[in-house]
Amino acid sequence: MPKDSSPKDPKKKAQNSAFGIAVNSDSSHLLAQAASSLPETVTISGTEYKTEELSNQTKQLVLIYLADQKILGQQKELLALAELGLKTLVKEIESSI
Repeated sequence: MPKDSSPKDPKKKAQNSAFGIAVNSDSSHLLAQAASSLPETVTISGTEYKTEELSNQTKQLVLIYLADQKILGQQKELLALAELGLKTLVKEIESSI
């Protein structure tokens, strides 16, 4: 018999989306507060959305999306700097041989 995987504590239950993305209800009130600081419009995959027309859950997901997008940009920048450093090291090594 399959084990029941639903949380026992209703406060711990996540808010599920159509795609299986869940916002933890423990942090949803913090996300709701942070979502109020979103700009008037947000652009996702080239489409501009008016923030006031989005549901609270969508605003929370947009907030997570924007944070992840920022992290991804930082990682790309770090990767570019690392690649530049490696190229410089290769040139230095080649000139010392």
